[in-house]
Amino acid sequence: MGDRAVQARDGQANRGARKGGLPWGLLTAVALPTALVGGFLLARGQLNDESVPKTYVLPGIGEGVTVLAIWAHPDDEITCAGALSQMAKAGARVVLVYLTRGEAAQNTGYTPDELAKVRTLEAKAAGRLLGADAVEVLDFPDGGLSRIDPAKPKAAIAELIGRYRPQVLVSFDEKVGFYGHPDHVRTGVWVRELFENPTREGAWPRLLYQVTLPRALVRLALRLVDAFRNNYPKGKGEGLPPPQIAVNIAGEALTKRALLDVHASQAKIIADVQPYYDRLPAWLYYRLFDREYFVQLRRR
Repeated sequence: MGDRAVQARDGQANRGARKGGLPWGLLTAVALPTALVGGFLLARGQLNDESVPKTYVLPGIGEGVTVLAIWAHPDDEITCAGALSQMAKAGARVVLVYLTRGEAAQNTGYTPDELAKVRTLEAKAAGRLLGADAVEVLDFPDGGLSRIDPAKPKAAIAELIGRYRPQVLVSFDEKVGFYGHPDHVRTGVWVRELFENPTREGAWPRLLYQVTLPRALVRLALRLVDAFRNNYPKGKGEGLPPPQIAVNIAGEALTKRALLDVHASQAKIIADVQPYYDRLPAWLYYRLFDREYFVQLRRR
């Protein structure tokens, strides 16, 4: 084909693009971001349970409400840190309670006594970051809550409930403890028992929220997270309770990311339970994992 014929053909193509089409460069510039956004939204939809009602602050929590969040170890609050931060910003009085000092964690480079001190300081720092009014770190044995007389920890929790008079409790469920850790399970059992059968009469607490996960996130965790693979119950019907409420925590991305750094002594376990958190920017990571899930129990 001669040069003039080639030029004529190209000229006709260009005129056609100007008349009725878009340049390929513009098409690519539009199509690529659209495909990426679509893929992101699809992934987020597959990870989350879109049937669960969404909110930004849990029902019953707001200005002047006291929330007692009760955990087994410093760093357990990561399970719902975004929601806790939003509670504090909504005017709630948030109190973090840890039944142990977390001294039994392995491969940290510390002795148990050193680790207990370090993790107590980390718990205090977590409270400051989340806007908590108070942090209580008790001294029951890490890794041994299932072997001790339950009367003592239950009495300690009851004393804190009597002192702070919370309208709302937040803790683990009493069957799985999020991923099967025995200390988490015992904590959930004791909190549930005290919620249903308070040691003294009063208008508090009226609500208990238990942290949980939808099935899709449990399936993902069982593939990626050793803590879930090693501890999560495998029997049919033995998993976490189905979520009833989802809290949108995308606005707390930087806070939740900073909280992971606060618990520096637990960097290895955090890298396991929050896979790839250090490989993506926080604003992106917590738009993919943008919800924290709860079950609500109400006392009549």
